[in-house]
Amino acid sequence: MVLRFALPLLALLLTAVPSSAQNAPARIGIGIDALAIPVRSGDVDPSVGLGIRGRIALPVNADLSAAASLGISTSLASDAVITATPQVSMIVTLPGGENSVRYILGGFGGYVPFSGGGAGPTVHLGFGWAVPLSETSLYFEIDPALVVGSDALTVVVPLRAGVIF
Repeated sequence: MVLRFALPLLALLLTAVPSSAQNAPARIGIGIDALAIPVRSGDVDPSVGLGIRGRIALPVNADLSAAASLGISTSLASDAVITATPQVSMIVTLPGGENSVRYILGGFGGYVPFSGGGAGPTVHLGFGWAVPLSETSLYFEIDPALVVGSDALTVVVPLRAGVIF
């Protein structure tokens, strides 16, 4: 039964012609990550945080990329909790725009405070805008996420700006 599906799939993969975008190098980005937690929910208190985020994106085709990123931020409140926010995403480039590129990104990740509670997996869906320069691009994005806690959902709203190499 398994061979009935595995052999045609293997034949398809071996004969597939790669997209020209798959030969493009990975894009690496680094930027500022500002997090806002607007309301108390479960173990997570409302706060604002500031940190950095790095991302690597691999083109699948001209309109789609797969990405992995990691943000490290600290709360600006008196408790100064450090939080990691890893994510895996799919990025879809939208048509149009002569001097800029708009995109939608969505996927899964985690919200991991290094002290206190409130850790959990996340689901995110956001919007971004990239402005190409000569060798790099500037990006700006908002990427709201739902943190799935043990007894409550928490909304985290990151605003990001940075450079894509």
